Amino acid sequence: MPDATALDQATAMIEKTWGRPIEALESLAVRSPSEDPLLRSVMHIRSSLVVTDNAVAVHQDRLHALSRPAVCRPSTTWNGLPAQRRTFASLKPRAGLPFRPSAT
Repeated sequence: MPDATALDQATAMIEKTWGRPIEALESLAVRSPSEDPLLRSVMHIRSSLVVTDNAVAVHQDRLHALSRPAVCRPSTTWNGLPAQRRTFASLKPRAGLPFRPSAT
């Protein structure tokens, strides 16, 4: 299992140890927690791994979405129509003030 997550490994270990599928063990841990307190503890830890695994998947999806290369069409701009674009060459000094381009 080279690509197995901690959740997958925990599920396999729990199923092997108790000899039942995880769905049956979940219902058993909920219905009679006092009969097998160790099973209840193990299922509680596994449920926290489920939450963590889901959170990691969501953050990975967000990271992949943010790191994709952007597609810029030549007809679109950040602030409006192509006629509204201003380039450095089109900037003119204000009347009476010397023209100094900004450092940013």
